[in-house]
Amino acid sequence: MTIFKSFAILTLILMMSSCGSTKHTTSTYWVNSSKVDCDAGAGKAKCLQVTKADDYENTDWSNFHSTINGFTFEPGLLQKIEVTEMKLEVENVPADASSIQYDLVKVLEKKSDPKMAIHDIWVATHINGEEIAKTNAPTLEINSTEMQVYGSNGCNNYNGQIKTLNSKAIEFGAIASTRKMCANMTIPDRFDKALNRTTTYKKEGLTLKLFNGHGNEILRFRKVD
Repeated sequence: MTIFKSFAILTLILMMSSCGSTKHTTSTYWVNSSKVDCDAGAGKAKCLQVTKADDYENTDWSNFHSTINGFTFEPGLLQKIEVTEMKLEVENVPADASSIQYDLVKVLEKKSDPKMAIHDIWVATHINGEEIAKTNAPTLEINSTEMQVYGSNGCNNYNGQIKTLNSKAIEFGAIASTRKMCANMTIPDRFDKALNRTTTYKKEGLTLKLFNGHGNEILRFRKVD
C-alpha cells in the first residue's frame, strides 16, 4: 500500500509538472515607443506594438491587444522586456478577453527612439532642390508618438497617417485635405506630389530633408522656432 501511494503521488507530481511547463512560457519582446489605433471589441482603443525580432528597425510590428501586468508604457522609449505567458483555462476567461495572461518579469533595456528626433513642426524651404518663397510656405508637423502627420501645402490643410517611420525610412499613408482653390496652385501641387513620393529622410541640425526611392532630395524643411 505504501509503495502504491508513493507511486501515485510521484505520478501526480510529474503530471502537474508537465502541465505547468506547457502552460507557462517566457518570451522576450521589443515594445515600440508609440501606440496605434486598434479595434477593441465594441470600439476603438490604443494598442501597444510589439515584436520578438531583435532587429526592431526593420520588423513588422504587431498590435498587442492584451495587457502586460506590471509593465509601464513610456512614450518615446523603445523597451526590451521579458514576459511570462500563461495559458488560462477557458472557463476562467471572460468573453472577448485573451486566453493568455502576460506578466512582466523584467525590463531588459530602454533606449530613446531615434524617430522622435523629427517629432516637430517644420516649414518647407526647398522643393526638388529649388528654393521656394517664405510666404505661405508649406508646413509639415510630424507626430511620431501618434504616427500622424499634419500641415498645410501652402493652400489647403492636410492630415493623415504615417505608415512607416524608423531612424531612416518614412512613408505616409492616405492623406486627407481641404479643397480650396488658391490663386496659384503651383507650390501646393508640387508639394503634394513630393510628399507622396517620400521614402527616407535625414535630419541635420535644424534641417530635415526628405528623399524619394532613388535617393534624390525632394523636400527640405527647417524647424519652426
